[in-house]
Amino acid sequence: MPEAGTALRATERWFVRRGLPHFVYRFRSSRDVWVAVVPIVLLLFVLEVAVLAPNEEYPVLGSIAAVIGGIAILLGVWMIANRLQGRGWLARPDRIGPVEVLLFVLGPALIPLAFGGQWRSAIVTAGINFGVLALAYLERRYAVVSLARWTLMHLADRLRSVSGVILRALPLLLIVVVLIFLTAETWQLAHDVRWPVMLLGLALFVGVAIVFAVIRTPEQIGAIESDVDPSTVRELVAETPAAALVERRASYTPPPLSRSERRNVRMVVVVSEGTLVAIVSAAMFLVLVVLGLLVLPPRLQTTWIGTPPDVLFTFELFDQRLGMTSELLKVAGFVAAFTALQFAVSLLSDRTYESEFLQDLRTDLRQAFAVRAVYLRAVSKANDAARADERRDAR
Repeated sequence: MPEAGTALRATERWFVRRGLPHFVYRFRSSRDVWVAVVPIVLLLFVLEVAVLAPNEEYPVLGSIAAVIGGIAILLGVWMIANRLQGRGWLARPDRIGPVEVLLFVLGPALIPLAFGGQWRSAIVTAGINFGVLALAYLERRYAVVSLARWTLMHLADRLRSVSGVILRALPLLLIVVVLIFLTAETWQLAHDVRWPVMLLGLALFVGVAIVFAVIRTPEQIGAIESDVDPSTVRELVAETPAAALVERRASYTPPPLSRSERRNVRMVVVVSEGTLVAIVSAAMFLVLVVLGLLVLPPRLQTTWIGTPPDVLFTFELFDQRLGMTSELLKVAGFVAAFTALQFAVSLLSDRTYESEFLQDLRTDLRQAFAVRAVYLRAVSKANDAARADERRDAR
């Protein structure tokens, strides 16, 4: 029925907007992810050819020939790959495998090697291509942008629901802040440690928090999944596109999640938790920067460090010389990252904190599981009807 097909497509878009593309029937990376990334890679390839193929040692005509040659290489590889796969010479691929992905990453990197032997540019180009491809793949596979947009849209509700958690955790966080932020050794460390090393330290805090969240998600997902009762499915899907797919006398029992679906739900849980923790840490960072600007002038920082800090800019307030220093930014970032880790551990280890935080997230996921149950039954019914039509036509 056309109405059912429209409702199915609307339900699939509903899944994607909530960062759950793997709930879509027969979602495949080779078809739904990599093929969608092809235009991005092609555009990047053309831009890299235009930038990297010309060489300072070439005349103008030589640089133009190098660009044309690089594009010709792209077309040649594209056409040969298509013919090997049995497609038309310039057809867009309907399936991407590891070989094609490897060509997309390494192909542009060969251009600076072929035109001038620029091996450093080749390494940098391969690294950039790999990073862009990884980000594009992550976005298409888990709809990260849609998930982030959905999370931000419901951020106010989430903050209200966990305001009690934040207020109860705040005293402990403030103690940590006072002990670390107003300690001379912390400022000496910030002065001696360079930015790349400091950023690695901050990344370590973030990584530990992510690992802890990932470890906790299977138990959280299992509790939410078991909380979806068949008697509540109709009520949960009432305000979703799947409401048009509900059958009057059908009983809906959510089927078990597949491995890819479970990974997708885990991503949703981690992003939701990470967004809240990131907001708390960002707020802490801003508070510390403002506090440091007001009460920790460069002269006091010089006393703690033993040498003048790296002053970025200064200003006067109430006849007092204040200023922003690199050390202040480093210390504020270090303390904010540490308090974010502390808050994440408190949020996910304390049952009271966790239940309050997961209240809204549990409601959203219960609804998604209920919609999935109705959607999969409708897809199965549509597939049975299609097979029946094929058998009838075959007769």
